[in-house]
Amino acid sequence: MKLAYFAAPALLIGLAAAVAGTPEEDYVAARDAATAKIKKIEAKNPDADISKINKSALAALEKRLQAIIGPVAIKPYPETGRMEYDSLSEGELGANGLDGLRFGKDGDGPQLVVTTDGLLETWLKRPRDWGTKKGKRPSIDEALANAEFYTFAVGQDAALTKTADIPIAKPEGATFAVALLGGWAQDDGPNPIQDIVLAVRREGKVYIASERATAYKPIPACDASLKAAEAKADVIFKKYQASGAKDEKIFNDYTQTREKGDADFRACYRQRAPNEAFFPALVKEAQEIADRFGGK
Repeated sequence: MKLAYFAAPALLIGLAAAVAGTPEEDYVAARDAATAKIKKIEAKNPDADISKINKSALAALEKRLQAIIGPVAIKPYPETGRMEYDSLSEGELGANGLDGLRFGKDGDGPQLVVTTDGLLETWLKRPRDWGTKKGKRPSIDEALANAEFYTFAVGQDAALTKTADIPIAKPEGATFAVALLGGWAQDDGPNPIQDIVLAVRREGKVYIASERATAYKPIPACDASLKAAEAKADVIFKKYQASGAKDEKIFNDYTQTREKGDADFRACYRQRAPNEAFFPALVKEAQEIADRFGGK
């Protein structure tokens, strides 16, 4: 009896160790449980006020992420991060973002989102309507090289459209690094505001930075081709208006002309940018941002 008495606690400890997950697994389980709870409430009453439950759950999840990711002592970013998304209600704006922390002030200043390889791997397995190839989900490196990833992962309320690739070297200690030039917007078309968006993987963490590209310059030849396409689209749109806004074929022609003009503009920019006088300064700017996340 005495032997059994002392053996029981050891058995319980072993069982607890077997059941307990890693901090990342516990975070994912807590997130999924909170999301399921809110979904159940909304299924019963679509007009239910879930703001308090949502706020409380996000605060608890944020604490878990802060413990997993820790502070970021990298200038010019704040040391403490906040949840990348602000809703657990599926389909709501601000939901389904990356499981990470955002380090950056509100506004147009430098932004940094940090997650881990494990959390990103899990996030990529969630159902998506992008990045699939023959039914397979992208690897972490494949996702980070895909401009669409940033729209779904860290886009907040805007989509990222790539304008050009920016070649950078991996910072010290990094296993992967990629950078691109692109614009965040809520609609398609030309965007005069361009950011450097880049990702660096190092020591199990993924750093995603977005910052205004001060070295960016327009390319006149590409702008001219875009203006020509827009002028052609305007003529088609006037025909559509003349039809009483009823001829769907004309409207489709208008849409396709605009989309082709935008695609041709970006193809032109990608082809010409590396040979432009401003491009070395743009590469240098991107490299300096990426090097913030290298070893010391």
